[in-house]
Amino acid sequence: MTRRWPLGTCLLALLASAGCAGSRAASPPDATDDPRKVVAQVGKSSITLEEVDRRAAGKLQKLRNEEYEARREALDEMILDQLFKKEAAERGLTQEALLKAEVEAKVPAPTAAEVQAVYDQNRAAAGTRTLAELTPLIERSLRERRLAERAAQFRDELKAKTGVKVTLDAPRVPLTVPADAPALGPAGAPVTIVEYLDYQCPFCHRAQGVVDQVLGRYPGQVRFVHRDFLLGKPRSLAAARAARCAGEQGKFWEYHRSLLTAPGDMGDEDLRNRATSMGMDAGKFSTCAASDRYDADIRRSTDSGNALGIDATPTFFINGRRLTGALPADQFAEAIDEELARAKS
Repeated sequence: MTRRWPLGTCLLALLASAGCAGSRAASPPDATDDPRKVVAQVGKSSITLEEVDRRAAGKLQKLRNEEYEARREALDEMILDQLFKKEAAERGLTQEALLKAEVEAKVPAPTAAEVQAVYDQNRAAAGTRTLAELTPLIERSLRERRLAERAAQFRDELKAKTGVKVTLDAPRVPLTVPADAPALGPAGAPVTIVEYLDYQCPFCHRAQGVVDQVLGRYPGQVRFVHRDFLLGKPRSLAAARAARCAGEQGKFWEYHRSLLTAPGDMGDEDLRNRATSMGMDAGKFSTCAASDRYDADIRRSTDSGNALGIDATPTFFINGRRLTGALPADQFAEAIDEELARAKS
């Protein structure tokens, strides 16, 4: 049976680098409202719109970001519709026939060896189910993933061929980064990425691989800044302290990456063992990790995240543009490329 590739919103789901899930956003106060407008009177004291907006700054920024994402999603759908109509018309094909020729026809069926490899890698999860029982499911999963990859590639080919320039402005958060915040990359880089994370957050662990990809892809063009955002997990503060203590011995980033990529319970012994394995002075590290010398700074970092309306980690800001979660590298690359182009214009 020939698979029909639907158009419109579902086409975007196939072609976009991220999912189509979204939420309906309420609009923030109209930008034309006078910030000096009095919105409440408490006895002889008054409260202005500016004061309210300052208190609600983080939540309002999240709403603006959701509004932007809804607009950007709609814009991407419209761009894709026009790209496909144009290409299909030039080839004298229907859009469905175009997708079949450029996506379905170019994705080979999984081989028996590939199916076997997936089964072997997931044997524990398979339980008592045999290879024969799981083969249809594995084949379908492999093919759907490859169809999505080919569809995204074709989308990019059409964009490059036709030329697409997006000028919809993303909302930005004015960030104040302390001069002593741990950072990688040149201070004058055109793009600054600030990450708020908790070392015990599994999504932060998952995102580290993407961070490594992004930094490797843009050498000299990106400055990456770490900020702590404690979620209140049992070892959140202890791990953040340990990373700062490693920084005293010039090992912050090595230790930071270890916490996010190497297994361990982040107990006191685990934290010490990590330091020892990196050749640090164990006594100095242990004395530092047992102290509270960095606690106030770590909590100030968390407070700054709260003021920005952060409620999940990891949360990234790319030149002030918010991205939340363990997102694919292409989504970061899209935002970074837009910022680099903006810096040149």
